[in-house]
Amino acid sequence: MKPIFVDTSALIVIGNKNDDFHKQAVIIQKKLLQTNNRFLITNAIVLELLNSFSQSKYKPIAIQLIKLINDSKQWHCSPIDKYIPKGIEMFQKRLDKDWSLVDCISIIVAKNYNVTDIFTTDHHFEQAGFTILLKN
Repeated sequence: MKPIFVDTSALIVIGNKNDDFHKQAVIIQKKLLQTNNRFLITNAIVLELLNSFSQSKYKPIAIQLIKLINDSKQWHCSPIDKYIPKGIEMFQKRLDKDWSLVDCISIIVAKNYNVTDIFTTDHHFEQAGFTILLKN
């Protein structure tokens, strides 16, 4: 079974009950967990998540999500060190896209792991040829 790449936006939506995508994300997450899917993230995603939930009222949610990721055998966190040069190269070449460096690295990592589905709300992954799981 191919892993599902989990982008920062999905983790933020899961952690934020007020987000418009929250209910949909929780349903998708439960379905994915029931089918024993494997989840792939990068340490850049972890950084973005913790930065997004840096306010004291959100820190417990971030800590809970990171604990889930670290404690579960279904999750793999790929280090980005070896992907940074190719990410920068993609960032420089795709001047027509509003992709962040983390997006570029995530795209490269997802392709490296033969991922087709991205758990995200970010349309940038659709632009890169992936299927995104959170849509209006």
